[in-house]
Amino acid sequence: MKNNQQEQTIEKTQGRAMLRWDGKKPLERIEYFPAQEKEVYGDKEAKDFNKLFWGDNLQVLAHLLKEHRGKIDLIYIDPPFDSKADYVKKVKIRGNELDGIQKSIIEEKQYGDIWERDEYLQFMFERLVLMRELLTERGSIYLHCDWHKSHFLRLILDEVFGEDNFVNEIVWHYYNKMQGNVGRFASNHDAILVYRKSSKAIFHSIREDREKVKKQQKRVWDSETQTLKQARDEKGDLVYYEDTQRTIDDVWRLPYIMPADVSQKLGYPTQKPETLLERIILASSDVGSTVLDCFCGSGTTLAVAQKLGRRWIGCDINIGAIQTTTKRLNQILDAQSRGETEKDTWLLEEKEIAGARKLSSFGFKVFNVNEYDVFKNEVEAKDIIMEMYGVERIRSGYFDGVLDNNFVKVMPINRVCSKKDVDEVLKGIKDNLGDFTAKTKSRHGESVYQQGVSVFCSGMELDMLDYLKKNNATGVDVDVRDILLDKQTLIFKQKPEAEIAIKAGDKKATVTISDFISPILMRKLEIENEKALKQESRAKVDDYRQVIDSVAIDVDYDGDLFNAEIIDVPAKNELIKGEYVLEYAKKGKTTVAIKIVDVLGEEYFESFEVTV
Repeated sequence: MKNNQQEQTIEKTQGRAMLRWDGKKPLERIEYFPAQEKEVYGDKEAKDFNKLFWGDNLQVLAHLLKEHRGKIDLIYIDPPFDSKADYVKKVKIRGNELDGIQKSIIEEKQYGDIWERDEYLQFMFERLVLMRELLTERGSIYLHCDWHKSHFLRLILDEVFGEDNFVNEIVWHYYNKMQGNVGRFASNHDAILVYRKSSKAIFHSIREDREKVKKQQKRVWDSETQTLKQARDEKGDLVYYEDTQRTIDDVWRLPYIMPADVSQKLGYPTQKPETLLERIILASSDVGSTVLDCFCGSGTTLAVAQKLGRRWIGCDINIGAIQTTTKRLNQILDAQSRGETEKDTWLLEEKEIAGARKLSSFGFKVFNVNEYDVFKNEVEAKDIIMEMYGVERIRSGYFDGVLDNNFVKVMPINRVCSKKDVDEVLKGIKDNLGDFTAKTKSRHGESVYQQGVSVFCSGMELDMLDYLKKNNATGVDVDVRDILLDKQTLIFKQKPEAEIAIKAGDKKATVTISDFISPILMRKLEIENEKALKQESRAKVDDYRQVIDSVAIDVDYDGDLFNAEIIDVPAKNELIKGEYVLEYAKKGKTTVAIKIVDVLGEEYFESFEVTV
């Protein structure tokens, strides 16, 4: 049963319902979903932080209602276009040569843009209703779409915001995208639908340089007639001037990001150019305004907002998008801390620059939303999972079933598995040790019972496995299986492994990463290069650092919030340092936590208690 105190009411839509679909229902109330702070980047003592959420954006929007209702000035979204296509991210191994490997680029599926029409329309309707609730009276929304569903989305926006609050349909003409002979006029534009919350919406016109200087007649204000009139000189001749700029209209001729554009290309399938977002953010927000993108992808909106001195909130359901965005924003924060982004301030008025510099010092926090709605019914979810994996059900007792001589415990599927859940499982094992059979012999450090425990969960906290390893004193092997890693093929992916050593003393600690293995990544390389590799040979890398995308270190981990005080994000063909010196103000005990992310987005986390 839902807690009514956690439900939030939603204002009625503003326009007429001109579009019907199967399963259409109004969104009148929505449950509040909590979020957990997981990581912090930048100054952890700062009073304010920008926010990046990993989770379903419907739940994130519901979470934001509690504190941000009526407080967001600009929303830009680039949602799925319902294009019936799968979108992949191209992942490249660092460095130049790999042992016996010809292809060092892997395609990793990010999301499938395949929907039933009615499902897609309800999906967008619910989210747009919540977005309107979040906007200030001065707020606007820019919805990026194309020919697949722009006609439907226009009608939904009319219903949610009211026809009177339609502002523009911007045409983005990407003239440099070549399509070859397609048997029709090439589709070289997207549409951006612009709506406002009210007539008070922020809007600043934007000027751009003309390709050719234009000779214009000068006009002046006539105070007697209260009209503009043509200016004339002393001889009565018309006065002209050379106009080098024009005010942009609703057709934007901006280049598409091409594969060769290394300055911006991140390998993300639907990445948009920063110049596009610069126009939108400058036109419909002020320095200090809050900008929201709840389909943030590679983080372009957030990156531009950070550069232009706006507060921002981002969200994506894809962990790969969160990792790409985190890396991108850290590079901007690092550059801003060194004063290397002054080139971006030319877009601002002189009076805005000081405020933008002040806001650029804000760091950001990464949150998880504590609901992952894989199944609607928790009881049904448990039955389905046990059936999928062939678990033999146990009708009574703490454990849910038996699989391969292991007891099985299925955790709640509508949220990630936490350290608190680990404590519960370990207590359950201790309370039921009478169900386990002791081994006749066991070596030091090995389990002392013949049976183990398999825990099934739907996602897990970053440091949960590390916590389990350090706190399991039951004598029973505990294996955690994450169904989110591969729900369709039911293949359990092996987690990465690393060899990390720490030497500490005299108010210093040196972290050395000596090896890193990513079984999933190497298997994908083998699949890509199966013709080049000899039979039964395995893919290898010359240097383990070639497969690492980034390293982050919390020098004083509190066991809860990961504060990335040391970040190593090398340039595209460079490698991580692999050794890091941590300095402390005083001697004592502390916990050092290390997070390694490989180029595929797989994460490794380990913490160490040290005395410095």
